[in-house]
Amino acid sequence: MERRSFLQKLLLAAAGLGLSPGWLTRQARRYGQALAATSRKLALLIGINRYPGEGSPLQGCVTDVELQRELLLYRFGFEPAGILALTDGAATPSAVQEAFAEHLGGPSQPAEIVVVQFSGYGQWQAGSAPDQWQPALLLSGSESLAAMELERFFQLVQNLGTAQVTTILDCGFTHIPPALRGNLQLRSRPPVPPAASKVLDPGQPSSAEGQQVWHPRPKGLLIAATTPQDLAAEAAWPGFHAGVLTYLLTQYLWETTPPARLLIAFNQVVSRRELGLFSCQHPTLEGKEIARRVPPYFLIPSQTAASGVIQEVRGSRAQVWLGGIPAAVLGSLQPGTLLAPFVADPAAPATPLLIRSRSGLLAQVQAVSGEDQFPPVGTLVREQLRALSSSLKLLVGLEDSLGRVERVDLTNAIAGYSWMETANPRERQVDCLLGRITPEMAAAFQGDALPKPLEVGSYSLFWPGRELLLNSCGPAGEAATTAVQRLASRLAHLLAAKRLRTTLNAAISSLGVVGELSTRGKTPSWAVRPPQGASAPAELGMPRFLRGDPLYLTLRNEGEQDLFGYLLMVDSSGQLHLLAPVPQDNLALPLRLEAKGSLTIPPPPEMAVREPRSVLNPDLLTCHAQGLTELLFVASTRPLSASLEALKAMARQQGVTRSPMLLSKPLEWTQILFEELTYRAEEGAPDLRWLDPAQSVTLSLTYLLV
Repeated sequence: MERRSFLQKLLLAAAGLGLSPGWLTRQARRYGQALAATSRKLALLIGINRYPGEGSPLQGCVTDVELQRELLLYRFGFEPAGILALTDGAATPSAVQEAFAEHLGGPSQPAEIVVVQFSGYGQWQAGSAPDQWQPALLLSGSESLAAMELERFFQLVQNLGTAQVTTILDCGFTHIPPALRGNLQLRSRPPVPPAASKVLDPGQPSSAEGQQVWHPRPKGLLIAATTPQDLAAEAAWPGFHAGVLTYLLTQYLWETTPPARLLIAFNQVVSRRELGLFSCQHPTLEGKEIARRVPPYFLIPSQTAASGVIQEVRGSRAQVWLGGIPAAVLGSLQPGTLLAPFVADPAAPATPLLIRSRSGLLAQVQAVSGEDQFPPVGTLVREQLRALSSSLKLLVGLEDSLGRVERVDLTNAIAGYSWMETANPRERQVDCLLGRITPEMAAAFQGDALPKPLEVGSYSLFWPGRELLLNSCGPAGEAATTAVQRLASRLAHLLAAKRLRTTLNAAISSLGVVGELSTRGKTPSWAVRPPQGASAPAELGMPRFLRGDPLYLTLRNEGEQDLFGYLLMVDSSGQLHLLAPVPQDNLALPLRLEAKGSLTIPPPPEMAVREPRSVLNPDLLTCHAQGLTELLFVASTRPLSASLEALKAMARQQGVTRSPMLLSKPLEWTQILFEELTYRAEEGAPDLRWLDPAQSVTLSLTYLLV
């Protein structure tokens, strides 16, 4: 029976029996959920790392296919036979067209739900009209046949027999050298101009048609890694490479608790710090007003939020896919972590699984009981106790522009600090880059809000995507050893913030803290752990606020326990500041968030009439330099007395009496706090500690100051 016919008959039956509209609504919702569980759900996933005739540097496109496949299988209820993957040499134009016609069915055999993903190179190519450019997807095959015009690709989507189709493009079209940027690799190729024609700048198409963001707009929903005029990249993550958009999107959809509307989920993803560090990439969501109402992929995930899923069982070991672990946590996750399986019978005991080893997103686990009894393949798991190392190191990548001798000098100088080491950004996820300012960099950063022009040839720090760390540039002619000594304090701040990010657990903590950013008199601009029924954001993308404008963070404790914690800020220079509790109060107590209570920082004037005006500081969250800014709220059910005493001593030593307070000993203080948030693991190395999500919670909120 067709859905519309069923609902019409249900309505007539309800009216005839005198049943309330509420009853009808509940029954329709149940019917919709049952239909979603049995509907025909199909996916076409295309990922190309290796292109014929060249040594392609792409490494993450096939991983994108795996990320999407595992998500669709275990969170959205797709059947294995419903997912077709075309990777590398199999992803030819003819194979793609055949997949649309036969696997996705076209208009003759329509599916109920369709997901289409492309990960690979994009490129601007000359159009048929003079001075006109058109975007194209590069597929596998001979050089003359490998390109498929984006308009043609969208037409294949348009011909599908369902409107409930989601298209994901994890590629770029505009190419601005260099293609390799620290941890990042651009997913675009230089433009192909017409023969014997002047090469135009495809970032600024001359045709009116090219000025539009997407033309034509495809059927259903489009999630794109960037606009046609901006850049898109893949990144080296902890143990694997993947598209920045695909990894952040799939990870969020693993850990988020349904139901979440697509618009809210998308905004949570594009507001992540990892995307903010590469300011040239601007993900887009297209789909008229429908995106404000529908859940991702037009489906509500069938089960609760998860950290991963059991993929395989072999004897006394099982393999778990860790797709739901946050990117900032995954690289620090240690053997000894405990995972709790979701069992069908809530009353039945679930034996925790102990991670013995991890490679990228795959972990080898064994049952804590020592028996070979595992839940079946496909069982979702969630972090129960997170094992972390107390001797975490900062990974520093060396820029490509450095010469061989100075690379050796910098490596030796960095080796003199026990808490950091150099790493190859092509192979490992680094925390920052160290290099010299080239003439091209000086010109590129000229338009930024810099206090003074950059000196060519000077040593400086960069974020992993080659974005400049503010105020890290030294004098020209500086020796490598001197540069490391000068930057050691800044690098210590980067490690301190990294250490705190390993405790990020908002999605799994039972303490139930919600954080919202808002300007005075306006609805919240951004929230971490947005509640059910939260309103859609007015604007998509990383939230932006003016320097010096009043900005407020409201923290709500929806749990049953009082929490004690700290609010910290990582500014655009990478330095860590304490925002609350404030030194004005002599740091007598940590920030206290009462059970079922809320707290706004800084207190708005109407909430702080009795407080001295000096305490209000309405620009507390916007008083730093322009650029990417991150707030970290760290809280525990314990009073955190040791870290508070260390803050008092630090404030006295610095003579600080007002907030914000720059941490003069960031490594020492975060180590004390880290040990208060965790406890020593029963097994494993001496520096292994467990983080219990029932006892602590850490939230991160990122925004731009302009």
